[in-house]
Amino acid sequence: MLNRILVALVGIPLLMTMLLKGGFLLLLFVNFVILVGLFEFYKMAEIGGKKADVNLGYFAGLAIPNIIYFSNANDTTLILMPLTMLTIILIGKKVLQNKVENSSRDIGITVLGVVYVSGLFSHLLLMNYLPNGGKWLLSIQILVWVCDSFAYFVGMGIGRKIFKRGFSSISPKKSIEGSIGGSVFTMLTIYLINKYFNIFGADVSTVMVLLVGFLISIVAQIGDLGESMFKREFKVKDSGRLLGEHGGILDRFDSMLFVVPTVYYLLKLI
Repeated sequence: MLNRILVALVGIPLLMTMLLKGGFLLLLFVNFVILVGLFEFYKMAEIGGKKADVNLGYFAGLAIPNIIYFSNANDTTLILMPLTMLTIILIGKKVLQNKVENSSRDIGITVLGVVYVSGLFSHLLLMNYLPNGGKWLLSIQILVWVCDSFAYFVGMGIGRKIFKRGFSSISPKKSIEGSIGGSVFTMLTIYLINKYFNIFGADVSTVMVLLVGFLISIVAQIGDLGESMFKREFKVKDSGRLLGEHGGILDRFDSMLFVVPTVYYLLKLI
């Protein structure tokens, strides 16, 4: 418990500062999360009997955020380059090794790690370039915390008492009641954040604000359950132990991986 409290006391203010300020500090943070996240993902996959080309995965994974930052996200072709070249090189290696067995599995798990960890998390840098980008990143993190916390508390209080079925195959403790509770409080929170801090930056109807909050809550929970799905398949309890009782990096940022890209493209549309 002491470890959990210390990590929160130090980590939360530091994280909030990096998300709000952006810039080079955010780049360093994104690179760190991607590097550790890729290590955790490939390690879990190895425990689950999958064999990734980790060195190529690290190289491509770290290339994506740095290309976004130093090109100011202006050249989408450059952003796609690491994934394109990774796929070509991985297939080329298998061909030159004259290897057939498990080729698609090994290539697939390597590319999946890069897309899942780096491709998704690098959207923090893209979001940072949008108007109110820093405010949105901080707001998203708060909304994810709210959704996760109230899904837990509501689930503990009335979980499985109304809806008997939950998500038992992926995460036995998750309930539909908890999911609904997380969504309701996320919608309330985004309404209050926009009312007092105007994160949308324009006149947006209350219905639209609540719809965005609902979407964030659903995507956040899918991100959480998605990582649980991988852990179940790979037969591990936590993605890592870097944060002690908090688990690994992927355990802490699984929802952000999904929510930030979703909100980024939604804001680009509206």
